[in-house]
Amino acid sequence: MPKYHIIKLTKLSPLHIGTGKENYDFSASELQSDTLSGAIAALRAQNGKADDLPEFLESFTLSSAFPYYDHHYFLPKMQGKINVKVKDTEEQAVRKDLKKVKYIELPLWKELTAGKSVTIFKNQLKGNFLSITEMEVEMSKPDVHQRVSVPREEDGDAEPFYFEWNFFHEGAGLYVLVDSDGATFEEIKRLFKILGETGLGTDKNVGGGKFEIAESDELLELPDAAQANGQMLLSLYLPKNEDELQSLNLSGSKFNIALRGGYMAGSSEESLRHLRKRSVYMFTTGSVFPTCEHLSGQIVDLQPRWNDSRMHPVYRSGKPFVVPVILADYE
Repeated sequence: MPKYHIIKLTKLSPLHIGTGKENYDFSASELQSDTLSGAIAALRAQNGKADDLPEFLESFTLSSAFPYYDHHYFLPKMQGKINVKVKDTEEQAVRKDLKKVKYIELPLWKELTAGKSVTIFKNQLKGNFLSITEMEVEMSKPDVHQRVSVPREEDGDAEPFYFEWNFFHEGAGLYVLVDSDGATFEEIKRLFKILGETGLGTDKNVGGGKFEIAESDELLELPDAAQANGQMLLSLYLPKNEDELQSLNLSGSKFNIALRGGYMAGSSEESLRHLRKRSVYMFTTGSVFPTCEHLSGQIVDLQPRWNDSRMHPVYRSGKPFVVPVILADYE
């Protein structure tokens, strides 16, 4: 079975992930793979290694960030209906609860992606999570604060607005899977340590999105699914070309897509941070494709069309972190 490096983000300070729109009262619910790989690529460039960023991004694949609590790891639910039965409960009574599930604890996730049916107790369902036992804590909790925007012009009026922070339980955090060789992983881990000091998301200048990296050589083992007849995304994915897109068999797939863009907030040039990157659509985590073809994806430059000598590439990785799955009786 394949094993992947883990980067655990611990001691997370409150986090706000921008949605690409000017609405701070709502934080995006997921920290996506292209944001993370783009952030460490930008840090690498700021530390004097800007000449080979496309090659660097090609040398590894990151998953999106998923929740964990202690040693309990959660992975995204496959798109579509999951084959879960709840003991002593009619299907109609728990249908809405099952639809809410976004993350499934690893042992149950392995069973479901192997095409098996899983039977649980109702108390294993808690909001967006399906766990192997009853969850005793909330891993994270949103909290909305009122703030005031002060205009730069002296005659402007201050305007109140709402800002959502996501607070993490002491024993909880996020983790990222890395598919790379050992030397590349060590560099990625070093860049993540720097990223933890600078912060992720919005309002890094007031302490938002800071974290530490757990010092561990722990690996996460995922099934190789020898009888697999499909693949599931654990990252965002942008097909390399039309041929690769056709190989996905979209008519038989279960997927979502998301528009990726937003501002150049991570630029080292402060005067460029208000500019919007170009946008591109990508397949999202949990999407499932009934194909065993190799999926390459591509790295794109979303640099705005802006005539400024200080403008620089804005790379985003659409390389897929995929795992094989068995789609028996898949609806």
